[in-house]
Amino acid sequence: MKPAPWRIRGGREVQIPRLEAGLPSRRASVLGRTGASSGRNRPTDRPGAILVLTAVLMIVLIGMVAFGVDLGYVVLTRTELQTAADAAALAGAGAANEGRAAAAQAVYQFASLHTVGGRPITPDQVEIRYGLWDKNSRTFIPSTTECSAVEVTLQSFERPLFFGRVLGKQFFQSEAKAIATFAPRDIMLVLDFSASMCYDSQLRSISELGCTAVETNLLQIYQALGSPKFGKMQWTPQYISSNYVSTVKSTLGLTSVPYPYPRGSWDEYIQYVMTDSYIYQAGYRKKYGYLTWVNYLQARRYLYTDTPDLWKVPEQPITALKDAVDVLAAYLEENSPEDRLGLAIYTASDGTAVLESPLTQDFQSVAQIVRHRQAGHYHPQTNIYDGMKTGRLQLQNNARPGARRVMVLMTDGQANLPGGTTTGKQKALEEAYAAAAARIPIIAIALGAEADDDLMQQIATITRGAYFKIPGGQSVAEYEEQLKEVFRMVAADRNLVLVQ
Repeated sequence: MKPAPWRIRGGREVQIPRLEAGLPSRRASVLGRTGASSGRNRPTDRPGAILVLTAVLMIVLIGMVAFGVDLGYVVLTRTELQTAADAAALAGAGAANEGRAAAAQAVYQFASLHTVGGRPITPDQVEIRYGLWDKNSRTFIPSTTECSAVEVTLQSFERPLFFGRVLGKQFFQSEAKAIATFAPRDIMLVLDFSASMCYDSQLRSISELGCTAVETNLLQIYQALGSPKFGKMQWTPQYISSNYVSTVKSTLGLTSVPYPYPRGSWDEYIQYVMTDSYIYQAGYRKKYGYLTWVNYLQARRYLYTDTPDLWKVPEQPITALKDAVDVLAAYLEENSPEDRLGLAIYTASDGTAVLESPLTQDFQSVAQIVRHRQAGHYHPQTNIYDGMKTGRLQLQNNARPGARRVMVLMTDGQANLPGGTTTGKQKALEEAYAAAAARIPIIAIALGAEADDDLMQQIATITRGAYFKIPGGQSVAEYEEQLKEVFRMVAADRNLVLVQ
């Protein structure tokens, strides 16, 4: 290749490149890379198409936001409505034992405490139905007579939508329904039928209850026995100074009169009036008549095998207990037909306890058994431990799955079996821990001044139950009403369950 010619430019010589055939210049190469291809690769500007696409997407996005806001509001309203319905149904079921009017009042009251969409619920939004809950078919059965379940329906009328009106939907309605019923209970009564359960009907209690109250009660017992007549005895005791049983017996005209009951005797009765310390303290020593004879029956011949008619008489405080059990049975029968009731009493003839009735829905049969027992029916002493154990085993072995298990324990005295007071109390506490382990709460009732308040309170605390103290020194009417009130509370204390 020849060198390029030189030219003088501005007084200087410069070499001018020459294009050779087949060899592109640098400029041509550059033009080939840039200029020749630029028309083919340059992107076309389309601003109108992008604006249209953006507008469409914005409409879709705004629609999704609007739908989300309205959907959230609908869900919130439905949740608030359901919460209110649940609370109202539970409140209605809890008050149903007081009647339908009370249940309705509770429903309206609890519903009104809630707001839906910022507005309180009004009675016109509430619908109530009463009836039964069939746990097998899981259906609500309306009833005009029975009421163990309450169904509450709440409605929300024409709630405004925020953005739905754009799509032609301005309002929405919502509804919530709830059904509440009672969880069934299995209740074991563990009751004290020791000999002390008739102390308030004896002359030994005159200092606490007064002479008139005790003598009136003794007369009621005598009349309940049929007002029998023996020899020359009268109701008002006759003082006979002789220390000879035969002389007193002859004076009373009882020498040839058979003693009326399987055990006991006229001789024993006379000796009792002569020597008993409580008779002496009450001022009736050597005073013979039906008043002191009835006292003798309760103090010395209390067993059913001794004097089988004593279950018929108004001994106290055992008659108050019987009346309280009647209240419980009637309440359960009317308001809690799904519950079951059992009975264990202490102390049995062997010194332990006896299961008088397994768990049953025949509440009146349990009440009748209680009615036909007397103070010291089998045994004079108090074995709280075995009574609790018998009740616990019945609940553990025979309670229904899902039922609430409860024990009601009552005593008027001290635990003195097995092995005396110290051991008896210790064993009772051991059994309380066994009941706690089995998750059986115990409602402990201490009746009268001689009841072991400390023991009963500990039993209730250990088992997370409840403790009631009914003090002594009151009239029969006072502690009977208090005992009935405790049993009413036991009957009304039911677990409420939302079943739908």
